[in-house]
Amino acid sequence: MKIIWTFTLLMIPGVMSSISVTGYSGGGVIITCRYDKRYAANKKYFCRGEWSKCTDQVRTKDTNKWVNSGRFSLYDDTRAAVSTVTIRDLSKQDSGMYQCAVDITAKKDIYTEVKLHVLTGPQNMAVTGYLGGNVIIILKYEILEENPVVVVCKTGADQCFTLIHTNRAAEWKHVSRFSVYDDRSAHLLYVFIRELNVDYSGEYRIIVKVSKDYSFFSKFNLDIRDADCCEKSISLSAAAGGSVNISCKYPQSHSADVKFVCRRSGSDLCAEETSVKESRRWSAEGQIQLYDDREQQLLTGTISHVTQQHSAEYWCGVQTDQGHKSFITRVRINVTDTSPLLPSSSPTASVWKTPTFNNTSGSPNTLKGSSLIISLVLVLLVLIIVCLLLLFLYKKHQSRGGESSSQVGAEKHEVVPNSGCDYEEIKDTHRQLPKNPSDSSNCIYTAVQKPTGDAQILFTSAEDLNYAVVNFQKKADCPDSLRLRNSQDYSEYAAVSHHTA
Repeated sequence: MKIIWTFTLLMIPGVMSSISVTGYSGGGVIITCRYDKRYAANKKYFCRGEWSKCTDQVRTKDTNKWVNSGRFSLYDDTRAAVSTVTIRDLSKQDSGMYQCAVDITAKKDIYTEVKLHVLTGPQNMAVTGYLGGNVIIILKYEILEENPVVVVCKTGADQCFTLIHTNRAAEWKHVSRFSVYDDRSAHLLYVFIRELNVDYSGEYRIIVKVSKDYSFFSKFNLDIRDADCCEKSISLSAAAGGSVNISCKYPQSHSADVKFVCRRSGSDLCAEETSVKESRRWSAEGQIQLYDDREQQLLTGTISHVTQQHSAEYWCGVQTDQGHKSFITRVRINVTDTSPLLPSSSPTASVWKTPTFNNTSGSPNTLKGSSLIISLVLVLLVLIIVCLLLLFLYKKHQSRGGESSSQVGAEKHEVVPNSGCDYEEIKDTHRQLPKNPSDSSNCIYTAVQKPTGDAQILFTSAEDLNYAVVNFQKKADCPDSLRLRNSQDYSEYAAVSHHTA
């Protein structure tokens, strides 16, 4: 249909071609009009409306020079036989029909018909950056034709000086301190500028060359400031398995903005980002827990159970509602690995470090820590069992020793003689005691009585004898205690008497 419409227009006298242009409010478009080289010396102009009632917007005076008229600019390149028109600060009201024409005095002018459609999009962005920091500008756009070229340039002296360009999607392009990334699946453009200084202040354009006929662009003004309140760089260190606390100040002008901490990883300029949108409330997402105290202009972050993978460069920053991020403070985190278990030189103590765990299942650190704990538990259990066994054998040995001593003492006793004391001798017949105490047939006891003296020993045998009571009675002139020594032949006592039940 477009080909048929173009062919129909070409059949009309004066119409050279027709193009359709799409721009975004707040941005601009660049329109390219070609003409026959024989008209290189003729005046060129750009007007709005149908050809019969077209109103001039801008007209050339000299060739090969930019001519400005309000939001319109026109440049006639006579060597290439191309006139270029730029429209800035677009709005929805700018949508309509335009003519890109060559002024021919003797004949009817020839022209290219331009149909402009303005979409609602990002307005002119005021981006604030900080000395030594970085900025990311994010531009959203609609579906484009295949393989558009993205150009980032800085305006000045009626032209835009190219800083970086790319025609590749889903791939970062780096030139000096500038980087650009075209995420076509999400219809987003990212422009990254790092290590800012005052020379980077000014107006920039992000130009997307859709076709040979036109391009659209968005612009932003970059203002570089010195944040006296904030540190430019912080270095932190932690042992694996521990935690790291990050504290970053930010300017008061950003109190209401979203705060974030992101991690740089290789060419990925801001990976694993965590943000917090409310004051005095911990964020619940990401590996970094954030807390924003807007009254103190202080952003706090905590990383728990750190591993070697957390050793990296992080940035604290703010994100405005205009679609750009300002990186304020760089945070370098160095995680030291835990040393393996080593016994202490002291025989009474040992020292070890607690193994670390992270969320990565089956990682070497996790397996190493688990095996270390199992080994320690097994060694400790073996030591406890050995100690208990030794203690049990020692107690058993003491018990057997006491029993042996009592048995030997029952058979071998000798009274240390004491002058003035008389004792009755009872000799052991070494006969076995009966198993049943009521069995009188095996009783080996007899009655023995010393006719003289105060001390006596009496043993009585009876059929119903189940027990005996032995009373030792002390003579007045005998010592308070007796010393017994072993003897194979006899045992001596002071006095023994039997009392029946």
